[in-house]
Amino acid sequence: MGNNVRHLTVNGSALTSGGTFHKVTIRGDATINGDLLCDRCKVFGNADVSGNIEAKSFHIFGQANIRGNVQGETIKLFGEMNLRGNAAAAYDFHLRGAVHADGDVTGGTIHGYGEMKVSRDCEADVFSVKGAVEIGNILNADQVELYLYFADSRIFEIGGKTIRVKRSKAMNLLHFLKRFAYDSKLKAETIEGDDIYLEHTDAKVVRGDHIIIGPGCSIDLVEYHTSFQQDEKAIVKEKRKQS
Repeated sequence: MGNNVRHLTVNGSALTSGGTFHKVTIRGDATINGDLLCDRCKVFGNADVSGNIEAKSFHIFGQANIRGNVQGETIKLFGEMNLRGNAAAAYDFHLRGAVHADGDVTGGTIHGYGEMKVSRDCEADVFSVKGAVEIGNILNADQVELYLYFADSRIFEIGGKTIRVKRSKAMNLLHFLKRFAYDSKLKAETIEGDDIYLEHTDAKVVRGDHIIIGPGCSIDLVEYHTSFQQDEKAIVKEKRKQS
């Protein structure tokens, strides 16, 4: 792709077909019919794409509605992305806003703040998000950091080596929503990892080696191997030490 000198630039409002380009720049409102293959894609405004996007770097400053998959090395979202398919960022998925994906989301590092809704699975080396997260199936990462903010998070199953769930302190951008930070919880079926610390979490099963159940938690069953601690403001209905 790097040797291809074709560029696609949209200023204003345009309807165009997909194709292979070096750089794609959208300033305004663009409707693209077909797949888009490029080195760099930047959207300043709105993009409606009826195919797949494959770009080394894909940056959205505004809104993108994509009826296929998005694949690249880096994805940076400052706004909103609605995706019918999967999103895959080999190195970095940087969230500042909202992403809604009907498929899977994968990345080397997935981080940022805002709202993330994934209908199926989410997988990364590092997952660190402040905000509200909904994952229909499994969140799997070596390092999971979830800072609950402004709404409940719902994740069916979490798996990882190190798992941290806390309520976030107020962020400057959302300071006016500060009061909601004290109401947000994580609701999950199963949480399994080596080293687990949870706050304000409702879960059926928490399973791991070292487990700390912090304030605001309600857990049906904790299974631990090495160590277990429980805050006085937490509820654990049953705990079992595994050999």
